Amino acid sequence: MIFELKVALRYLVSARLQSGLLMFGVSVGVVVFTFIAALMNGLSVRLTDDIAGNVAHVTLEPELRVPRAFMASPKGRALFAVQPGHDVEPVIRTYRSVLEVALRMHGVRVAVPEVLGNGTLARGEKDVAVTVTGVEAENADAIAKVAKSLVRGRLDLGVGNVVVGSRLAAELGVDVGDRVSLRASRTASPQSASGPAEAVMVVRGIFTLGVQAIDERVAYIDLTSAKKLFGIADGVSIIELKVDDVWQANTLARRLARATRLKASTWLDRNARLEGGLRAQATTSNMIKGFSLLTIAIGVASALFLSVSRRRADIGILRSFGIGRGAILRTFVLQGLLIGAFGAVVGAGLGFGFTHLLLLASLTATGAPSIPVDPAQGEYTRAIVLALIASGVAAVLPAWLASRIDPLEAIQS
Repeated sequence: MIFELKVALRYLVSARLQSGLLMFGVSVGVVVFTFIAALMNGLSVRLTDDIAGNVAHVTLEPELRVPRAFMASPKGRALFAVQPGHDVEPVIRTYRSVLEVALRMHGVRVAVPEVLGNGTLARGEKDVAVTVTGVEAENADAIAKVAKSLVRGRLDLGVGNVVVGSRLAAELGVDVGDRVSLRASRTASPQSASGPAEAVMVVRGIFTLGVQAIDERVAYIDLTSAKKLFGIADGVSIIELKVDDVWQANTLARRLARATRLKASTWLDRNARLEGGLRAQATTSNMIKGFSLLTIAIGVASALFLSVSRRRADIGILRSFGIGRGAILRTFVLQGLLIGAFGAVVGAGLGFGFTHLLLLASLTATGAPSIPVDPAQGEYTRAIVLALIASGVAAVLPAWLASRIDPLEAIQS
């Protein structure tokens, strides 16, 4: 193998310009590969973070109660008694045990109990329909990054405090420190402990999450205040969870549903189009990367075919000295591997530098890049390995042709 390596290096050095251009071509292919990987993977991470960053990855909620059958139908089907508007909203009464089960499950990062309800937020003659989210003060920032999104005030969910979205605040004409009246549309359970259907709240913070539905219609209050407002003696409406890997949310949801006997839904269920779009994006990215590897293989194969044609006499002399076909085959395969290895390493370095410079050049005044390129997502090791494989495979056919050259015919020609 040492002899074949020396001959391969000799051939490459003797044709410096051709070898240099070929290695440059491999480098360009690897730069394209790494740039596309950094761009597409960075875009995928940004889109996922924008959508899944401020919502629950898994939501646990009680199943809707099925009304009891009160008489049999002549056709054998049960008839149900349903009075619209008077059905009771189900709650999770044993939520503390559910929290223990969820937090013990591998992959669950945080679990937050919440009380949800509809109401109206009023100031003076102006009132707006809102969705009220009651959450414990220490978990107020666990699901949606409200604290980081505050534009005024602070995230203070003490008793009697409310934090609202910026669009909602603008619609009501309120600011931090103003008093508002929060009225519940109805209690969740008429038979539960009584509590006021209206409460006076002080606006302590105003946030902008960038999600219109939240900024316009969501108000955060303390969990205990929400229970009193909606007449829930014990229990919560839902439990929201964050998981370590957002793409494993469906798997964890199924496990949680079996373990807790609750209905489990995920952010993927609510964003099916996003998942399809990301899959299409990944397919497009793989096609572009595949074409870059194809150009590498074509370039290496073309150069080695030319090398075999130019060195027929040299190959004939080597064969006349007793060098076997296997050695000739290994010599030209090694040429392809050397070209691929050197070009791939240089290309990976250039690709990292290019994506890093592009990232720095695209930074805006807020510090966020306008182009979603992530140098850390460039798949550099994969690019080097695949370029090396493509170069080696491309060298096999020219090497095989070189090993089949008849020495006498090559010398005579």
